[in-house]
Amino acid sequence: MDHIHVRRDSRSLVIAMCCTAIIFVVQLIGSFISHSLALMSDSGHMLVDFASLFIAFFGLRLARKRTQSHKFNYGWRRVEILAALMNGIILMIVCGFIFWEAIDRLRVPEHVLPTEMLVVATVGLLANAVSLYFLRDSAHLTTRSAYLHVLTDLLSSVGVILGAILIRLTGWDLIDPIISFIITAFITRSAYLLMKRASIILMESTPDHLQVDRIHASMLQRPGVSSVHDLHVWQLGADSHAFSAHIVVGNETPHDEVLRDLRKHLRDEYGLQHATLQLESMGFKEEDHCQGCDEDFSASTS
Repeated sequence: MDHIHVRRDSRSLVIAMCCTAIIFVVQLIGSFISHSLALMSDSGHMLVDFASLFIAFFGLRLARKRTQSHKFNYGWRRVEILAALMNGIILMIVCGFIFWEAIDRLRVPEHVLPTEMLVVATVGLLANAVSLYFLRDSAHLTTRSAYLHVLTDLLSSVGVILGAILIRLTGWDLIDPIISFIITAFITRSAYLLMKRASIILMESTPDHLQVDRIHASMLQRPGVSSVHDLHVWQLGADSHAFSAHIVVGNETPHDEVLRDLRKHLRDEYGLQHATLQLESMGFKEEDHCQGCDEDFSASTS
């Protein structure tokens, strides 16, 4: 991982987190002053994206951290995923509260102060614009995803501003809970996708962008490879993957050359940096010393 890019992206994330935290506090206070549920919903949206920014920052820092403890063989990558899952659960609870409050306000409308609502939403819009500016040249996937979250924040602030203008022009207070429903729907979707993504990674599933059959077939085409079996690829974190396989090579084939070629192939073609390959001779295979292997991913060039 490029240390210059890590430092730059970490600095951008810290600035974006500070801006988002300020927006959250200002909008939460402003929602009580203006009696705007839409503003409260938007503050919940800020909370969603603060969590996303924090997870991105946390993951970027912890991905470089190493541990001497045998309890954490792959370092601290899982902490990022556990934090994401916990944030998703908390956000679902927040959405439930806002949704229930919006229903109550549809039955008994509450007068909203559109001027205060407009001022606070505009502050949020400007702060989100600052965050977007610093995140615009992100080098890592986690930071680029944080950029997209902040972009949705900005659009959400635009929605609250338009709502405040409409309430000021029409005096129709029901616009406020209607906007809060829309914003809450976005928060719920983001929280659901966050929880789904975290759960899939915790189940050590195959990354969506990698096709096991394709990897398997390409390995069989490499020089010196007779067959491949017990192949597994799984996710360690949001952007880190692990790979293992048993490779059968000819008895006279130089194992080191095959190993170097396969590791380079997996790294260059599929981005698999962490690959554990067990090379076996034809004699070892014939002696049936691999009885416990997973035959679902077993094939041969012969």
